[in-house]
Amino acid sequence: MKKLILITIFSAAFGQTNAQTKYSTLDSSFVDFHRNIYHANRMCNKDSFLQAYAKYSFAFENYKGAVNPSHYYKTALCALKIKEEFRALYYLQKAVVGGFEIDSLRKKEISFYNKNTKKEYQDNLPKWQKSVKEKRNATWQTELNTYNEEYKKSLTSTYKNAFEYCTTCLKNPKCSKTAPEYTSKYKLIKERSKADSTAATHLFSRIKEYGFPNLTLLDKNAFDIARNILLNFDADKKNEYLNDLLINALKNGYISPEFYASIIDRRNLINGLAPIFYEPITGYEKTIGKELNVANQKRKSIGLYPIVIQTKTPAKDPKAKVQKPIGETTYDY
Repeated sequence: MKKLILITIFSAAFGQTNAQTKYSTLDSSFVDFHRNIYHANRMCNKDSFLQAYAKYSFAFENYKGAVNPSHYYKTALCALKIKEEFRALYYLQKAVVGGFEIDSLRKKEISFYNKNTKKEYQDNLPKWQKSVKEKRNATWQTELNTYNEEYKKSLTSTYKNAFEYCTTCLKNPKCSKTAPEYTSKYKLIKERSKADSTAATHLFSRIKEYGFPNLTLLDKNAFDIARNILLNFDADKKNEYLNDLLINALKNGYISPEFYASIIDRRNLINGLAPIFYEPITGYEKTIGKELNVANQKRKSIGLYPIVIQTKTPAKDPKAKVQKPIGETTYDY
C-alpha cells in the first residue's frame, strides 16, 4: 500500500500522555433522537412491539437529522409484528435504499401475510437493491477487501495478547516499562501501529476522494473493514485529527454513538488513562464507582444510553439472553 505524507505526521510513539482524548458533544436534538431509539430498541428486544413502534415513529417525527438505515429496518420489523404491513413496506424501502442489506438471515425475519403487501415487497426488493448496488464504489470495495486479506495474515493472538498486556501495564504505575516482557510486546505494538497508521492514511485519501465510508458507498463487508481501520488508528492519540471527521459521520448516521465512544476509550487506554465513556469495555464494572455519574453525563452528551450496574445476580434462565454487565449494545454500526 502506497505511503502518503500524512504518515509522517501521525506516527508519534505509542505511550503515555497527560491529556485525555478529545471528544465533542452533540446538540439536544441528536441526543434526544438516540435516547428515543435506545428505548425503542429495548422495547423491541423485550417483544413490546406496539410500544417500540410508537417510540420509533416518535423519534423519526421529532428529528430532522440523518438516520442510519438500520433504525428503519428495526421499525419495519416492529410494524410487521403489529400487522401494520403497509408501514412496514415503507420503512423497509427506506432501509434498503439507505444501504441496509437484507441477507439470507434477514429474509427469514420478514413475514408479510397480506398478499398485496407481500407481492409488492417481493416485486420491489430487487429494484431497491439494484439501485443501491449501482451507486456503490466497486473499486474501493475491492481495495478494502484486498487490504483485509493481507491484514488478517498478521492479526494473530500474539498481537492481541501484546496489546492487552501493554494497555494494562500503561494504566498501572507499578508496572515496569523497562522490563524485557513489556519492551518486547511494546515493540510489536509499535510495528502494528505503524502498519495501522499506513492503512489509515491511505483510507483518509480515499475519504477525501469518495466521501466517508457508508452503506451507500460500500457493502457491509467493506464498510466494516473501513471502520476497523479507523478504530485502530492509535497514532491519533488525542483524537485531534479524526474528531471532526467522526463527529460529522455521527451526525450523518454513518457511525453510532457506541462506535465513536469505543474509539475515544481505546485511545485513552493507550494513553494510560481511564476511559471516558466506559464503552464497550468490560472489566470496569467494579472500578467505575463514583465515576458512574460523570461517565453517564458524558455518555448522554453524545447520545449514549446510561450505564446501569447490576448489583444483584439475576436468576438463571436457560432461555434468557446473556446481558452485558454494563450497558446494552443497541447499535450494529
